[in-house]
Amino acid sequence: MRELYMLPMDHPIAQENIRRHISPAKAIEDIWSKDDLEYLWKSAFDQRNSVRRNKNGTVLMVGPNSGFDEIYQHFKPTFDKVIGPEASLTPSIGGNWYITPSQYGLHNDSIRPSVFEQTLKHIPLNHSQRKYTVWKNLVSPLWIGTHLDYEDGGQICWFDQRHIDWACVYNAGEKTSNIASVYDICTDYTELQFYDKFGEAIPKEKNNKKFNLAIWEEYMNTPYERLQGLSIEHIWNWTPGNAIFFDAVQLHNTNEGTPIRRIKTWNSKMGLLLTFLKELDEDLLGEWRIFQSKLKDTDGLESYN
Repeated sequence: MRELYMLPMDHPIAQENIRRHISPAKAIEDIWSKDDLEYLWKSAFDQRNSVRRNKNGTVLMVGPNSGFDEIYQHFKPTFDKVIGPEASLTPSIGGNWYITPSQYGLHNDSIRPSVFEQTLKHIPLNHSQRKYTVWKNLVSPLWIGTHLDYEDGGQICWFDQRHIDWACVYNAGEKTSNIASVYDICTDYTELQFYDKFGEAIPKEKNNKKFNLAIWEEYMNTPYERLQGLSIEHIWNWTPGNAIFFDAVQLHNTNEGTPIRRIKTWNSKMGLLLTFLKELDEDLLGEWRIFQSKLKDTDGLESYN
């Protein structure tokens, strides 16, 4: 379980390590063959996985022993080609499979504080194995369920903004109600510190800028106010066989199908999210070890807040 190896998301040392290793998202076409896709989606139904159902109908398969490390080993040459040799340095690969009838709203996919705090009961904050932060995620569309004669999974929209903090759903304007997520919800971006694809701080005054209206009309099925202060890095088609490699703290969302068709083009779709960690840089690890040396086994998030 990846959280057993990690620093808390809101610790300054963790945040600096994450910032240093931010880089542009990239899409990889035809990474998975038809046989690969069969293997990947059927792996979700392993008896080791637990199942969570959201009120919007999304089903997520995940568990502490979900076999993500086995998937990595099975496709190691592919992962190493896409991610690089650093992928093998992750002590535990996390993620989930998801089947959803609904578009995904604006969010990042770092880690949840409630899950992290549970791991402190087993591995305290001062344990030597805690020396990693979130780094990159890989999302792979697996299949599209549709009643149409063509497949159109819509698009995934990747924003320039990275928010180095706990996993979050972003809902400025609060026009989206009954959000089906276990993440915290942020409704005011004014004071959020975003970073760009090179890890540079984005001035906070830009958080009040209006989103590009033409892009919203062409690609988005979400309230305009929800995209306040954001800008687009990439928009890629949701296509089984492809994969997208991105910062764990990068904001993104999906839509209901290519909007020019003016209809929802899919009934449900399935994807796989895999998450990779990054060890602290040497200088930051030294600072972290000094901080850890002052902690007791029972110290938690309150020890630095």
